[in-house]
Formats: sequence, structure tokens, C-alpha cells
Amino acid sequence: MRTPDHHQLKSDVAVALRDLERTLERFFATLSHQEALAGAEGAITGPAALRRICEAYATINYDSADEPNDSPVCLGVVGANAAALAQAEDLNEAKARLRDRVKVLRPYRVRVPVKDGQGGRVVKSLPLVRVILRELQRSDLNLLAAYRKIPVLTGRVRRVVYTRALTRAVYRKSRTEIAALLAASGRVTVPDDRVRLARLPARETHLALVKQHYTNIRANVWFDGLDSRNRGRVMIAAELPLLYPVGRSRTLPEIHYPDAADVERTTPVARAGKLEPEPFLESLPVYRYRPTPDRRRR
Repeated sequence: MRTPDHHQLKSDVAVALRDLERTLERFFATLSHQEALAGAEGAITGPAALRRICEAYATINYDSADEPNDSPVCLGVVGANAAALAQAEDLNEAKARLRDRVKVLRPYRVRVPVKDGQGGRVVKSLPLVRVILRELQRSDLNLLAAYRKIPVLTGRVRRVVYTRALTRAVYRKSRTEIAALLAASGRVTVPDDRVRLARLPARETHLALVKQHYTNIRANVWFDGLDSRNRGRVMIAAELPLLYPVGRSRTLPEIHYPDAADVERTTPVARAGKLEPEPFLESLPVYRYRPTPDRRRR
């Protein structure tokens, strides 16, 4: 695959990232300096909750102790004025623009020299997005956190009930797509996996790429009346605190946080039955689908 104009792509990402950071600063300044109603899991007072919520919104960089491909979670609710709500929408649009710029880079990898830990250098194939972020001196950017939109509600919130569920993502991939993923992998097991892939029966056109389990946090929200889309209740993803129009109310909504130990394991069980119990490849978490009974034989 031919790599497009590196300089132009780097410039596009830099512009989108600067736009995101400036929009984030404006939103943070507005929200942190107004009289907002705030409640957050583990916070005892309103000001403490607001500080925790603002920190969650503002965190888009990895800390030294953070795990890769992970982003901080903060359960909470904050009622804000119209200016903060408008800036939150602007921030979400800036997040979407950055994601669109980075999405263009995803298919590409480049070969670059890196330190081998023994005083020398070796050439490795690295994702173009990470090479560009390093050139921009933003290797610490947590893309998952930068993409994650603030949940902006448009109704007067009466009650919020959080739920946690352990789940995993399963992607149906063609054999061609799996072969491309193997080509981008640097693991020593790739040649053997290519042989396994080639030996599959022709009828097996797709395999399952299974991601690691993760905790999916959602919030059930009830409104006083209806929101702007005429809904009295809504369920939304809620890794970041919920933002809603405070209006004249000076009372926080009723909030129920989940028991940390109470994690429902429903999704993995439901999907596991469709896949073989053991991975098919060694280089990637790829599984074969179990044969589907031919109903015509019944």
C-alpha cells in the first residue's frame, strides 16, 4: 500500500490536535469557574466532585502509570449553564475532527530505525499514526481518551442509574483482512499462521477477531418531562460524567452508582457459543466459527 503525503497528513493531525486542545481549554475554564451542580463517585462534596469531573474531561494524555489502549473512567453528573453546554458540543465536534484525521492514517505502517536496548538500532514497522505523533512530540497522547465524547443531555435529569457489564468486541473478518493483519504483524509466528490460513476449507470465508474483555459502563437516565428528542428515558455510554442543563434547579438528580464487584458477564457467554473454544492463530486473537447445522437436513 502506497503511503500518501506524509507532510500533509502530519499537518492535518497537528491542526486538529491544536483545535481540540484549545476547545478543551475554553470548556474547562467555563465549567470549572461556574456554580455547577456536581456529583461524582467517591466524591463527598460538590466542589470535590466538580474537580474530579473537570479532570476527567481534561485528561487526554497518558500518565506514566497508565496502561496502553486504556482511558480513565469517571462516573458522575454535572449540571451546567448554556455556555458550558455549547462549548461541550464544540469540544465533541473537535474530537470527531481529530478522529477523522487519524482514521486516514490507520491502514499505513512505515519502517523506521529504533533503539534495540543494547546500544544499537534496528528497523521496525510501526503504525504511521504513532510515528506522526512522535514527530509532533505527542507520543503521550491517549487517542481513546481524546476521541471519547462528553455525554451531553438535553433534558432536566431526575434520576441516573449506572450499570457495569463485562463484555468483549468480536469482529467478523474476511480471510483477506486477516491476511493483511498478519502482514502488519512482526511476530515470529506469522509464517506458520499464514500456512494455517491457506489450508482452511474454501467454504470458511470469515474468521472472528476477538478483542480483550473490557468493562462497559452505561447510565439509565430518567427526565422530568421529555428531552429535546421527546424521550422520557434514555440509556447511554457513560465512561465520562454526564452533562445536563441545570436550569433553575439547585438539587442534584438522584444518582445510583454500581457495586464495583457486581459485574454482569452476559455478552461474552452469549458470543462464545458461536466460536471454537481455542484460538486458530498464534499471532492474532483469531477464532474459527463453529459449523452451522444445515437446517435442510432436519
